[in-house]
Amino acid sequence: MRPIGDLAQFMLSKQMQTKLRTSAESAGQEATTGLATNVAEQLGGASISVSLLDRKMELLAQHKHGIAEARVFASASQSVLARIQDQSSQVVNNLALVPQLQSVSELQVLSETAAQTMIDAVNSLNSRIGGKYLFAGSSTQTKPLPDGETFVAMLRTAVSGATTADEVSNAINAWFETSGGPFETFAYAGSATGFLEMPIGKGENAKFGLRADGDTIRDLFQALGVAALATDAFIGLGIADQKKLLKHGYDALLQVDLNLTEERAGLGLIEATIDSAKVATEIELGRMERDRLSMIGVDQFEAASKFEAAQQQLDVFYRIAARQGRTSLAEYLRRGG
Repeated sequence: MRPIGDLAQFMLSKQMQTKLRTSAESAGQEATTGLATNVAEQLGGASISVSLLDRKMELLAQHKHGIAEARVFASASQSVLARIQDQSSQVVNNLALVPQLQSVSELQVLSETAAQTMIDAVNSLNSRIGGKYLFAGSSTQTKPLPDGETFVAMLRTAVSGATTADEVSNAINAWFETSGGPFETFAYAGSATGFLEMPIGKGENAKFGLRADGDTIRDLFQALGVAALATDAFIGLGIADQKKLLKHGYDALLQVDLNLTEERAGLGLIEATIDSAKVATEIELGRMERDRLSMIGVDQFEAASKFEAAQQQLDVFYRIAARQGRTSLAEYLRRGG
């Protein structure tokens, strides 16, 4: 057994070792971070002010996360609208040639281009980012539209039986515009009343007000629809009616282009609001971080000096302990174990 005197010395040695190691670790952390490890001691026990500041910074960090999410959502929505507008503008340029064309095959190419543009537009409006559909309103987990080819097939069925350009046009308009009609019942599956709102600050939300069932999008589909189905063999219109529908699609797409520009401008204002909230949040976070540092910050050079001193004391302590250990072993052997 270890004698009582040796045991007491051993316990004192362990306490000294622990104290020196704790002091070194604390000084090392303060030298690295520039922050006091013992906040209560640094503030004289009045640490509630730091706790309140930390809570405010946590809330701002949450706002910053929401702002980042809203920025991505807005940017993705803007990209989709830009792509749709670019493609529909190309269709407008193509349809401007209709009065000069007399060949059925040339008109057929224009219709096919319009049909493909509609398919691409529908699929684009089904885009999602971060698990949220962009154009489903508040129902962000619901795909707003069927796939593009299915959508065109549904529209083709809607004009079944039409024999003139006016009948085709009226059937397409009714399919989209009738309240509670086929488009709202069978095609669009997103929210019919709510828009997505994302928090970007205290009491401030970014509201995304364009859905895949909005007037601008419906007008786009109607314009592309009459152009896409103008030369459809299933309907079998004469060349005069085909050109009439293609001209109707051209006129409608010109107005749609203006409406899309307005929609994108509105989305741009939302993006600007989000960016302003981002800047304001970062400024406020920076101010709070400086306030927090003024409360619990330490002199890093002084902390580094304390760390060096504690390390030297530990080194001396280990050397003495090792020397004592060797002496004790020699004494033990001298006595014959």
